[in-house]
Amino acid sequence: MTNSRTFTVLDLFSGCGGLSLGLHWAEGPKKEKFKTVAAVDVWEAACRTYEENLEIKPYIEPVSNRLISQIIEKVGPIDLIVGGPPCQGFSTSGKRSLDDPRNKLVFDYLEAIRLAKPKAFLMENVSGFTTFQDGKLLSEVKKAASDLGYKVQTAIVQASLAGVPQRRRRFIMVGTLANSTFSFPGSEASNKKPDGDLDYDLTFRDGEEKWTIWDAISDLPSLSAGKASFDYKTAPQNSLQEFLRAGNELLTLHKAVNHSANFVKMMSYIPQGKSALDPEILKTIPDDIRPGSGYPNSYARLKQDQPAPTITRNFTTPSSANCIHPSDDRALTPREGARCQTFPDNFVFLGTPEEVRLQIGNAVPPLLAKKLGDELLRILSE
Repeated sequence: MTNSRTFTVLDLFSGCGGLSLGLHWAEGPKKEKFKTVAAVDVWEAACRTYEENLEIKPYIEPVSNRLISQIIEKVGPIDLIVGGPPCQGFSTSGKRSLDDPRNKLVFDYLEAIRLAKPKAFLMENVSGFTTFQDGKLLSEVKKAASDLGYKVQTAIVQASLAGVPQRRRRFIMVGTLANSTFSFPGSEASNKKPDGDLDYDLTFRDGEEKWTIWDAISDLPSLSAGKASFDYKTAPQNSLQEFLRAGNELLTLHKAVNHSANFVKMMSYIPQGKSALDPEILKTIPDDIRPGSGYPNSYARLKQDQPAPTITRNFTTPSSANCIHPSDDRALTPREGARCQTFPDNFVFLGTPEEVRLQIGNAVPPLLAKKLGDELLRILSE
């Protein structure tokens, strides 16, 4: 702890910085705050974005014991380690899941905790983490963290229950040296615990979501395919838009993908909440522009009265994702995707268009991170 009101953070597998950004917004019961003192990732474009916005130059190299020791020597004690180590979780037989080289990054994350011995840690991952290797990986990670002296709690958290205008289910594991109960966002409304090693599964519950996609993007101007705008359509329409505007006057990243004329015409037949592949919709589309096949969520138009579905790297590709604008015949723009992820408009994404989309789609929604950070600060302040 650098002083009585600031707790230090080490962000591993940091990406473009969504988790750190949200933690910096968090506040404890006595105005305690987080300060990220080091970040690590191997993706150069994401690291440049991180440095541009958070004013910390990440280490662009793999997580290793040598690097963690070097960071500790440079910055001193670490209060909180956070991160989302990628893993593949394929089935293995006759060996521990953590010994599988495909899960090496999860092992490296645990090694960093062992070396730094922070007061708390937070691990974020895909919801499928709970079923990797038939649940063996989750059980082994929980046991390994418990053996290091941490009280470990886990949940599948629904981001829309934490003030995010997006339905995004993520696995969250929290470990604390204090014997305190971590309250996951949304857990107050559900005291039911699922079977197995997972403590909470906080899935969508009707009527308990605060924001829709339209709440997030309705102040942005309508666009045709291939067009861009640098001016806002209206003043902020609600407190979420006011927060996301962040005082900006110049709109950035609001440029639509340039779909073909036939593709645009095909989208015009799709009502909100429906896909071109729905049998009733498909038969209304002329044969020469009708899609032949696709994924179940392909060629689907978003419903403006609901949160967005999970924003992935494909949120500008209707043939691969549910991402057609609620009223315009086009995919979402990068700015609309960033809004659904709760990145403010003054957050600068660096890299190629493809790298920017991937950074947005891979990130932890900052408002979800803030909610988690608020609760971590409550526990750390004790």
